[in-house]
This record gives sequence, C-alpha cells and structure tokens, in this order.
Amino acid sequence: MKRLVLFKSSKRLRVSIIFICLVLVQQVSAGQKFRVPAEPPKAHYKIEARIDISNHMVEGQEKILFINSSSRPISLLAFDWAIKDSRSIEIDINGNPLALAVPEKKPTISSPLLYMLPEPINPGSTVELNVKFKAVDLIGHNDKEIKLIRWYPRLWWEGLPTHDTYEVKLDIPPGYALAASGRLNKKTGYYENKGVRTFGIYLGKDLKTEKKDVEGILITALFTEKGWECANLCLETAADVVKFYKNWLDFYPFNFLYIIPGASRPMGGYPFASGIVVIHGQEQFKKKPLLHWKWITAHEIGHQYWGEYVLEDDVPGWLWIGMGIYADREYVMSRNLGLTKHTGLMNRYIKGVRKRFDTTVDIPEAQLKRLQYDHNNVVVHGKGYSIISALECVLGKETFERIYKKCLKDYGGKRLGYKTFWRVCEEESGQNLKWFFNQWVRSNKYLSYQVISQESIKKNKKYISRVKVECVGSLRMPIPVKAVFEDGSSQIKFTNRLFKVNHLEFESKARLKEVILDPDKKLAVLKTPLLLTVEELPDNISDLPWTDAGEDALKLFERAKDLKLEKTYPWFKLGLTLFDGGYYKESFYAFQKVSVLNPSKFYHFTALVWMGHLNDLLGTREEALKYYQEALTYDTGDTMRHDQYRLQINRKWVEERLKTPFKWGKK
Repeated sequence: MKRLVLFKSSKRLRVSIIFICLVLVQQVSAGQKFRVPAEPPKAHYKIEARIDISNHMVEGQEKILFINSSSRPISLLAFDWAIKDSRSIEIDINGNPLALAVPEKKPTISSPLLYMLPEPINPGSTVELNVKFKAVDLIGHNDKEIKLIRWYPRLWWEGLPTHDTYEVKLDIPPGYALAASGRLNKKTGYYENKGVRTFGIYLGKDLKTEKKDVEGILITALFTEKGWECANLCLETAADVVKFYKNWLDFYPFNFLYIIPGASRPMGGYPFASGIVVIHGQEQFKKKPLLHWKWITAHEIGHQYWGEYVLEDDVPGWLWIGMGIYADREYVMSRNLGLTKHTGLMNRYIKGVRKRFDTTVDIPEAQLKRLQYDHNNVVVHGKGYSIISALECVLGKETFERIYKKCLKDYGGKRLGYKTFWRVCEEESGQNLKWFFNQWVRSNKYLSYQVISQESIKKNKKYISRVKVECVGSLRMPIPVKAVFEDGSSQIKFTNRLFKVNHLEFESKARLKEVILDPDKKLAVLKTPLLLTVEELPDNISDLPWTDAGEDALKLFERAKDLKLEKTYPWFKLGLTLFDGGYYKESFYAFQKVSVLNPSKFYHFTALVWMGHLNDLLGTREEALKYYQEALTYDTGDTMRHDQYRLQINRKWVEERLKTPFKWGKK
C-alpha cells in the first residue's frame, strides 16, 4: 500500500483522498482508549526541514523516538497537527503507515490527529515514528521576519507540556539571520539541545548578529542597524545575568541563548521559545532608561529557568511568572539597580485591589474567561510576584532560597503547580502554610497594616519604645516592623499573624525616631484599607467570630449604618456581636433594624427579646417589659439557641424575664 499524502486542492483529488482515507481509517474499539500518562513520555525529535518563504512553505521529515515510560500500554497516539488543503502528513512505523482513528468522513481534520498503532507499545518499550509533513499556512506575507513555534508535527498529550530532545537541520533562504532553540553542531549541521519545551525558529531579514560565550553558554543577539546600541547593551547585560544566575543557582538550563527584536515600542519582552527571548523596542533605545533594558533582559532570561526549564502546571500560570521575577529581582538587587520595576509590578496588583477586582488566583478556567480586566498584568504578574515575595518574607531568605533551588533541581523538565510547590515549602520549612496559601492564592483578601500609636520612654539609661500596629486589611501575616532610633541604629520585629493588633516593644540606647512597615518594600501592602461596599458587607459581618469581635463589630456596624444595609441576618449577627462587646446601645439599634426589616416571625420574636434584654442592662425596666410582652405575640413555639452563652430563648425564657430582669456578666 502506498503512503498517504493529503495535500492537494483540486476537487477530484480531494474526493480520491476521502475514498482512500475511508479504506485506511478504522473505528476505535471500546477497549482502545486514548490515555494520557500523568507524566507523558519524553521524545527525541530528529528533523530535517526546508523553509521556502517565497512560497510560504515549511516541509520536512522527522524521526520521533520515545520510550513508553508510563505503567500502561499505549494503543493510540495523538499529534498536534491538522489535515486540510494547506497541510499534509504521513506517518509510518518500519514502513507501515499508521491509520487515522477517526469515524468522521471529513477531508479536513483539526488538531489533534489520533492514530492507531499496529500493536500497543508496552511499558518500557521503544517506538520510532517516521513522519513527513508540509504546510503552507504557517508563514504570512511579511517576509522580513518569520516566527515559527508549532511548525512541525509533535506528539500531543492533551496540551500538557513536555521536555523533548531535538536535532534539527534547517534549509533556509539566504539573507536571513537565524535564532533556533538549539546550539549548532558544526560537524553535523544540526541545531541540538538536550531537552526543551518548545523548538522555536526565528528568521530576520538583513539582521546583524553579535555573539558572546559565557562559561560555555553561547549568547547571540539579532538586531537591525538602528537597534545596535540597544542590542549591544542587552548582550552585555545577558552575559552578566547568565553568569550571575549560573553562580547563584549552580547551573544554566541551556547552552545557548538568543535575543531577538520584537515590537517597535519599548514595552517589555517575552520568552518566544526555549532559549529565545524577545526584547521589544530596541530601535527606540533612548526612550527608556538603562535600568529598563537591564531589568527586562534579566527578567526574560529568568523565565528560561521558570516556564521553559521548570514547566507550569496551573491555569492561570502565575507560579512560573512569580518565580521568574524573583530571579531578576535578585540580580537587580545584587547590582544595586533598585526595586522600581518590582514595586511597579506590585502596584499593578494593588491598583486592581483598589478597583475592587476579584484577584483570587485559584479560579476555574471558565470563570477566568469571564473576567473583565487585565488579569495578566494585575494577577498573573502583579499578584504572582507579590505572593512569592511575601512567602520569602514569611519563611526567611535562607529557607526560601533552599526551596527555590530544590524546585529547580527536582522539577527541571517536569510540571510544577502551586499545590506541589506548597507541599515542598512545608516539607523544607517544617511549617504548615495552609493559612498563607488560602489567603494569598485562594481568596480575594488583601494586605493592609497601619501604625496606630508609638511612644518612647526613658527608663534608667535606656529607652523603652512601644509600637502598636493594627491589621486594617482582610489578610493577616507576619510583617516586618522597623524601629529607627535617633542615634541611627535600628531594630526589626515581626507582627504575629494571629493578632489583629500587635504591641511591639523595643529597647534601645536612643529615643525612637520613626517606625517603618515593610522596610525592604517586599510586600504588596495597601497604605489605607478599602471601605466595604454594600455587597461586601454581609460576608464580612458573617465572618465575625460570635465572641470577642469587639471593635471589628463596631466598625462594621458604623459601615452598615452609612450604607443603609437592608438585610436581616447581618443586622441580627451585629446585634449579638455588639452585645458581646458591651456596645449595648449599638446592639439595640441592630436588633431594632431586624424587627422592621420584615423578618420571619421567629427572628422577629428573638430580636424583640434581645431588645428587652438590652433595656434591662441599660436600667430601663419598663421599656424592657414592653418588648418582652410584644415578643410573646410573635412566639412560634421554637427555641433560639445561643450556645456561646448557653442561652435558650423561647416562650418559657420570656415569661421568666417578665418576672426577673435579664442580668449579664461574662464568666
């Protein structure tokens, strides 16, 4: 049987192709399921490809070798490719063509393509696939630069990223500079690597190149004549960055790095493919300060560790962003370049909080698609980095760096999601970090602390300084508080996350001069808390503890009055928490609101009883009796239990209160 080529446009040939397909295509039996291993097998791709820009064509052949490293046989294989007028593919094993495992009678089949194997690949067995392919829909009409990532048929594991090894020989037209996800082996003519996430190709017409070897890593910059000055700075910076990362982290993930031009405007960059980074706006070098170019170079190279070497396992992919930014922050700090860019990233998130965006990180993909704001900048970059920086603050730099390096060592070429990262953090630190990840990742809570008082008293020859710090946001964590004294000395202490108000005491030789929260600017802290909206208020009231809510209950009470809250249950809970805190007049107001908000008969009964209680406590017995008597007219025969006080309010209770006033004293 001849090998099948699906690439013609004439109607007669398309009909013939359909007929041949129907002969080859087999139905997938019930026992042949497409299974994706938890850790998909890594493959070795050996590709020879020709790029014909004038005809918008990419064609080639490849050998794909992989071992079934999973625990179950593999009967079906999927490829990230399509069959249509503009694309063709042939696949065989030892000269035997593979059959498409699709029941539909279609001349066009979109990715992924599913193929039946002649026999299952058992665990530990090896298979070699031979593939021929052609496409004329990958190259656009702009012949000045060609960007190719999904340019060859690749094994598809339901979108899960894998690290695969490549040998790629490219036939490209003259006059183009090349960047590829491999290093050229001059003896074989292949661009090689030992494992990358994506093999990208970039062709730039009439571009110049400069190279620099840094401890075995070949760095190449591609640039226009006008962009030379910027490219030269980026190349020099990249050499310094790679050397810094290699010394700090003990390795660099690839033995090659390309820096290519991007958009005309200097707005940042991105990792184009494994080992290839884009720096935008190189021809407008003077429009940005040197810090920008140095930072963005370090930033994009950091993502060669996180995103290209350690693979992301979450949607949205915030972890690799945050960990990559942490890398460039360490470089910037080591070179005394300041943290302007990093505080700017945090400010993106803070602005989002102030605009009341839902910044919960761990949300379903369907909900993510419905968000109506720049989620990538606000949450993925802004909050992603803020989470990592806050975690370092909690664990300490030494412990966090140990975790950082362990993740690079253990998850290179593998997927790392935040839940696995969470587990590693707990194992390495010996701490339960549920409180941290639940607040930062699984909620919309935000960080806001304020110094509410400070004093310094001389005692003998020393000064005792007392500082009161209050959590005025919704997220609680230990934050550093720096006390600076008049002799120039300073001390740092951390708040306790369990306390809303922390009382910190410092002993010094000189008087207290100032107090600084988060002195190293590593935390995304709102300077002033948000005022609750009427929509947010009920949930915040519901979150109040039944006892010892104190001033929190009073603040929510005042906000409820200001917003004219018209919901029964929040007012009922405010009534009880205000009573618990000794705010009897405010508690009476809350229960009075309950009684006029058309509550159920049972809640009306209970609210009136409490209004009687509060009048008894305020010394107005005649008023108390009126409320008790009115309460009986709403009696349903049910009992309201207040287990926190061991009280059971029902008709019998009210009849006793008609005889004996309500008395209260916490025991």
